[in-house]
This record gives sequence, C-alpha cells and structure tokens, in this order.
Amino acid sequence: MNYLRILIIRPGAIGDTLLTFPIIHAIRNTYNHPHITFVGNPAVLPLALAANLVDETADYGQLQWSSLFSSTGIHSPAILAQLQYTDLAICWLRDSSGIVEHNLLLAGVQKVIIAPGRPPDGQHIHVVAYLAETVGLHHVAMPYKLPLTPAEHTLESPTIRRIAIHPGSGGAQKCWPASSFATLIEQLCQHNYPILLLAGPADHERIHEIQQLLTHPSHMSQLSQSSQTSYPNMITTFIEAPLLYIAQLLQQCRCYIGNDSGITHLSSMLSIPTIALFGPTDPTIWRPVGPGVTIIQEQDLKNITVETVLKSVLLQL
Repeated sequence: MNYLRILIIRPGAIGDTLLTFPIIHAIRNTYNHPHITFVGNPAVLPLALAANLVDETADYGQLQWSSLFSSTGIHSPAILAQLQYTDLAICWLRDSSGIVEHNLLLAGVQKVIIAPGRPPDGQHIHVVAYLAETVGLHHVAMPYKLPLTPAEHTLESPTIRRIAIHPGSGGAQKCWPASSFATLIEQLCQHNYPILLLAGPADHERIHEIQQLLTHPSHMSQLSQSSQTSYPNMITTFIEAPLLYIAQLLQQCRCYIGNDSGITHLSSMLSIPTIALFGPTDPTIWRPVGPGVTIIQEQDLKNITVETVLKSVLLQL
C-alpha cells in the first residue's frame, strides 16, 4: 500500500535528527510520491527542506505539539486539520502509556508507528539500522550522502580550501580538551592550512578558551615567522551560524575534525573527509554514516594525542 501523506515526528538534538535523514530518504523512495511533513528540531528543518527530503516542516517545540501527550486528546484545529488527512504517522519518541498513538488514531490518522528514537540498552546496532527496522525498511543506503546542492556563493577564493574544526558537542564528556584543539590548530597553521572554526550555542566557553590559548605568547612563539604574520587571517570563526549555512561552508572544506556531535554527522553526510573523536559514546551505535569517516576513540578523550589526530588529518589531504 502506498501512503500519500506521511507525518514524521522526531524530537531530539541535531545529531539525532540528522541520523533520521537516511530513513526519510528511503521512505521517499519507497512510496509513490509521498507528501512528507517533518516535525522536529527547528535548527535542522531548513536543511531537510533544502535537501528535498520533506515537503513541510514544523517545530516540535511549539506548544501545540504537546497535545500529543494530552489525556483529553488533541484540540489544536491546525493539527487536527492536518491529521485527519494523514495516512501514516511515524513517531520516534517514547510512548509507554500509548497516549500518543491513541490521540493520533482518534484524530483520524490511518496508521501509526511509534518507537523510541534509539536502540534499547544493550542492543549494539547502529541507530540508522534500528530506525529502519522500526518502519520495516530493509534497503537503506549506507554510507549515506545528503542530497544537498553545492553552495552557489563561496566563502572566499575557490583556491583556498580550509580544514573545518568543531570543538564542541552536547556533553563535556564527549569533548576533546580545548588545549588539544588549540595545539592541533597551531600545528595545522604551521603546515599553512587555513582553518574554519565552528561553534554552536553551547560552545562559547570552549571557543573562548581556544582563542585565548591561540593568542598566548607561549603558543605564538612556536609558530614560524611567516605563520605568525598571517596567523589571524588563517582562522575564520563562525559562532551559531544557521545549520544550512554551516553545510554550505563545509562543502568548501577539504577536511573536518570534531567530537561526536551533530556537526560531525553533517560533515560526514556531505562527503567531507571526517575525523570523529569518540570518548565513552559507542561508535557501533552512533558512528557518522557518511563516506570517508575515520573514528579515533579513547574512553577518556584526554588520551587521544594531538600527534594521532594530526597524522590522521594529513593522511586525508
């Protein structure tokens, strides 16, 4: 049976949301010209639209979507009007009481699939494979490349291709030390590789620490005279740029280094050679799904040396 109108609800962080993209892509290819509405993290929605994965989007954080969990049912006229014409609703969220499924069916949805957004504890299966199982898909393209049109406007001259670095993540335990990132940046500058430094809303403190380290006299003295002269121009920093713009910036880069984070998943899906630094998170479950991914892991991220990462970067260039 071909479902014409499909609603997909996926709350979660940027990385969690991006890892649903291969499934949405497969769903679009499985059904006959479906109209897909995606409800999720607002930061990711413009990217889903730009890649033509979905037809409409909505911010899951809007108050009206909380009525999914209401014991008195859904009363938003706008949502009710949408649901009564929905053939299939896929919700990757927890619904232990069954109230979400009940409310969706009551509102007129023909078929409802609800499953947690990640594998059960102890089940060592990649999250994309797990999500595919929840909706009965057996042919999800892996590795996955995001079908995003290359940016029309470049950051600068096409002859300058930077190395992108995102030193943040959703949790401190998932972050390589700021001092290590600073030393890596210095050594890449010594090799005359310009840097694109990216930061999200939670990364202000880490970026400030890295910038302080980079301008400290003891670090500057390690650079060659020529590098010191051009050093400020070798690092371009973007803080809290929209995700679609970050994707356009990454498409102009030759390599990417980052922690287990949403931007790392995005980089890999754009086919940028991606070096992902993993700590306690299990890459069996959360490994970036794009081509050209190198995983470097230590349970304590402090044990990953700058030399190890630099060697991996230079192999990609």
